[in-house]
Amino acid sequence: MRVRAEKILTSKKEIKYKKIFVTGSDEVLIDYVSNYLIKNFRDRNFYIDSSNQINQTIGGDLFSDKKVLFYINNISTNTFLLKNLNLLDQAVLFSSPNNKKNNKLKTEFLKLEDAVVVECYSLNRATKEMVVKNLIEEEELNISKSVFWYIVESLDDCYVILKKQIQTLSFLKNKPISIESVGEVLFVEKKIELNKMFFYILKDNETLINIFNKNIFSLSDFYIFLNSTKQYLKIIHESSNKEDALFRFPKYLFNEKETFLKIYNSVKRKNLIKIYSNIFRVESLIRKNPVLYSAIGLRFFINTKKIIIS
Repeated sequence: MRVRAEKILTSKKEIKYKKIFVTGSDEVLIDYVSNYLIKNFRDRNFYIDSSNQINQTIGGDLFSDKKVLFYINNISTNTFLLKNLNLLDQAVLFSSPNNKKNNKLKTEFLKLEDAVVVECYSLNRATKEMVVKNLIEEEELNISKSVFWYIVESLDDCYVILKKQIQTLSFLKNKPISIESVGEVLFVEKKIELNKMFFYILKDNETLINIFNKNIFSLSDFYIFLNSTKQYLKIIHESSNKEDALFRFPKYLFNEKETFLKIYNSVKRKNLIKIYSNIFRVESLIRKNPVLYSAIGLRFFINTKKIIIS
């Protein structure tokens, strides 16, 4: 069985699956869901083994009634498990972004009755409406329909960032909540500018440094910038010509259309592989050293420009 991450996070039901594979393209959400599930199992008196190995001789501890959850975030070390997944008695949680190595494991999970694949992607329109409604109820916010739709349209499509944004609105709980007040509290206009940073990529390095330092003030800011960059690169990668690219390009960014075409014409197909490899490396570094998001992010910004024009 497969299920969207937001369904797991907003459901009040107990998690009954013993074999869980958390995967997808939203790495922030993958980590968030994995930690959420680990806490859920720990609250149910499971012993958590994070050694990245499966050892069925482990029987928990005196306080866990011999219930164990093996947490694996390095799939490559457990190829043996592919052949024995259905024989595993204890609970297991795999966590890994989409890649070719994971396809076999995902296929095996989908064959099992006691297993689930939790997919972590950006929210689509329907799921975002559901998540916003749920989070607003959690924060006990009283908002009008117009403010609700403004939030759906304007806030981030990443579940983790969206949740933090809604939680920030709790400061307005005892005040009338208007579109203007939401914008003031969340600096929505700044988020939109972060989504446009990619269009400065052909500028000189000094300009890029100034733009980055004046806009990226948190890890969330960096991920908004990075995820929007990935979105535009995906359009370039999947488009066969400039007409196709313009068709896929977001309509609300009409002012950036000409700049986007210049970038599209500048990127060599072989260099896209280098950029994607750079993104993967940056995401890995940020996960290990989140406090260094600014230095790592600025280097990524400059290197991406260098690869595009080379």
